[in-house]
Amino acid sequence: MDSSVVFNVATTSIAVVAVVTSIVFNARQARTAQHANHISVMVDLLQEFRSAEFHEQHDYVCTRLGAEHDPEAGVRGLPGEAKTAFYSVVYYYQSFANLAVFGLLDETLMVTVLRTRIVSVWQAVRPFVERERELRGEGDGGTYMSIFEELARRAAELPPEHVRNWMTENRGRLTRLGLMR
Repeated sequence: MDSSVVFNVATTSIAVVAVVTSIVFNARQARTAQHANHISVMVDLLQEFRSAEFHEQHDYVCTRLGAEHDPEAGVRGLPGEAKTAFYSVVYYYQSFANLAVFGLLDETLMVTVLRTRIVSVWQAVRPFVERERELRGEGDGGTYMSIFEELARRAAELPPEHVRNWMTENRGRLTRLGLMR
């Protein structure tokens, strides 16, 4: 075999390896950047979650809203404190849902972290939301809070042991990579 042919084959092979390596690293970098965006959005939204006032409103919505108020008047018929708690808590989760719909937040990550709370809030506010849809003339297929409703449905479908399984799987992967013992 001529030395120029061997040289051309070797340089072409090196070029192909370089291109493939570049593509792989670019794909990983894009994935890492996307995860970084998701993390910063989650951190920003979870700041509200750390406030005592938010937790008081959350508890109010989940435990007292339905007991103290008739959903017949919808959301619009709630008195001041109840309406403030409703909007604060429900629109908080609606914000997560909106970001997930537009791909700005990883829905699986969000639902894994907030699953129980999303489901309990939806169960508490559902009668008020459904009645509000009726009052708005939207009927059963109404759009008011429909994104949050869909998020709650998906969260409810996620098995309760999902978080534990996800953590175990992640721990195993990190151990195999030598990043965790």
